[in-house]
Amino acid sequence: MDNITNKWKKFVQFITFVNLPIKKKFLLFGLGTFFWFTLIGIVAVSVLTFINFRYSQISNTTIPYMQAIQKISPKLDVLEQLSKMSDNYKDKEKQLLEASLYIRSMSDAISQTTINIQSAQKGGNFIQMLTYSLAKDDPEGMKTLQDITTKIKEMENIATSNDTKSNINAVWNELNRQIKDTKKIIETFSKRTNQMHEDYTLQMNKAIKISVNSIAIIVLIAIFLLWFFTKWLTDAFSKPIESMIHQIHSIGTGEVDLSKKLKIKSEDEIGTLSKEFNKLVDTVYGVTVFKKVIEEDTSLDVVYTRLGEVFERDAKIENYRIYDVDEAKGTMKVVHPPLFGDESLACHEEILNNCSLCRAQKTGHTISSLEYEGICRQFIPEEGKEHICIPLIIAGKPGAVVQFTFDTKKTDEEVEEIHEKVFKAESYIKNSLSVIETKQLMHTLRESSLIDGLTGLYNRRFLQDHSNQLIAGVLRRQKQISLLMCDMDFFKQVNDTYGHDAGDSLLKETSAIFRKSIRESDIVIRFGGEEFLILLVDTEPEYGFQVAEKIRKKVEETKFKVTNTLLQKTISIGISEFPKDTDGFWKAIKFADVALYKAKESGRNKCVKFTAELWEEKDNF
Repeated sequence: MDNITNKWKKFVQFITFVNLPIKKKFLLFGLGTFFWFTLIGIVAVSVLTFINFRYSQISNTTIPYMQAIQKISPKLDVLEQLSKMSDNYKDKEKQLLEASLYIRSMSDAISQTTINIQSAQKGGNFIQMLTYSLAKDDPEGMKTLQDITTKIKEMENIATSNDTKSNINAVWNELNRQIKDTKKIIETFSKRTNQMHEDYTLQMNKAIKISVNSIAIIVLIAIFLLWFFTKWLTDAFSKPIESMIHQIHSIGTGEVDLSKKLKIKSEDEIGTLSKEFNKLVDTVYGVTVFKKVIEEDTSLDVVYTRLGEVFERDAKIENYRIYDVDEAKGTMKVVHPPLFGDESLACHEEILNNCSLCRAQKTGHTISSLEYEGICRQFIPEEGKEHICIPLIIAGKPGAVVQFTFDTKKTDEEVEEIHEKVFKAESYIKNSLSVIETKQLMHTLRESSLIDGLTGLYNRRFLQDHSNQLIAGVLRRQKQISLLMCDMDFFKQVNDTYGHDAGDSLLKETSAIFRKSIRESDIVIRFGGEEFLILLVDTEPEYGFQVAEKIRKKVEETKFKVTNTLLQKTISIGISEFPKDTDGFWKAIKFADVALYKAKESGRNKCVKFTAELWEEKDNF
């Protein structure tokens, strides 16, 4: 059943030119209109030609016949009357002379009729000549005329013969016989001529009736088809365009309704336009939903991850890298997808340490090797490999770069497909810029709120915000954290003697010593004033004490430059272990603080490890 339906649908599409290009649609529409007008013209011309043909037969044949009959019949009646008028010899002789005049008049009438018929068949315009050429001759009528002519000639010969004077009665008897024979021929000819005239007239009337009906039917069919195809063409253009206008309005108001996609009813330009418009609506809807989702995401990393997902799912781009740019440091890093194992970048790694080497980041313009081969020197050339790099302009500057790489032979079809994919990806990128800018700003503000402005170290708020995450990781890995509570000895004397600027300078240099003395995975926090907390993550027993001693000795050996004076300072450090000393993280900080006070109380410039006995003695500190 479905097969029959599909075949019927294809047949209807074929006869209605649904899938033909618009240009051919209008061409066929014009040809169809021309056909129907031509058909009407042909019918009209054919009928008029036929009417002209019959009219010509009437005017050039039957009418001359009738005119000849009308001229001859009265004269025959007169001749017949003359033959009966008198038996006197002299009167009959006189009547015979009069009869010869009538006979000659009839002969002239017949001759003129024959001449008129023959001349009419030779003259006239092209249509008339064509009509005469198509018309059949009337041999029977012409033969009858010839018979009448013969009879009249015979009567004329009888009336003018030399024997008339010797035997006038015999002449009139013979003449009377010829008159009767001629009248019979004329009577038969008259009936035939009248019948021909009637038949031709009926045929003309019938032809006119048929032509009027035919033209009316053709006009009605033409009007119906003209209405049908005009309505069909109008609907084929207007309905999709009206739907597009409605969808564009919906997009403008942010109310994209995917349930009202354009129905694709043809494979012409309108069908292609509808198909592409549906793709556009899908993209707009996808971008709208995507933007709403990333607006609710909490971190920039999640936004980059989602951006990568839409590249793969919607834009069908598999090979890409998203780089985050740190303009302050002049660096950039891969944020998604991350590098695994021996996986390498498509560009030289120098761009990570110097982002200005990246052409897209430096210029703020899209860089495409499809448009200009070898445009970026940092891209590692590879046979059949092309790249397009798009900078994400945030606050007027490139805040990130998206790099797409493609395996292509650069055929026209492949290049067009790549541009379509990149265009779709760009629509997501452009709509995510405001969100990325907001997330970056929030990240910057958050970082600034978690970092001490003087030393550049994390502050106490950072510890409050991230302690749970830090603790969970350590417990999951079944490791421990060494907590080093550090305090400069006699720091107040520096402020009192040399001023607060000198104290600030001392804290900065001390912070630098801390950074150099620990691993990248470890954390230094300015806990308050001249007090610092160092978190050594995933440590082994005694490692914390070793690092503390390393820091203490380094501080002791360092000569700090303070207002044209070199100072040597010392530091006291208290050490505790989490969760070895306690399963409470903040209590472990308290234990490190207790150990610090023990170091201070026992002479300063010392590292003291927390023990249970110190907790019992805490009230004495």
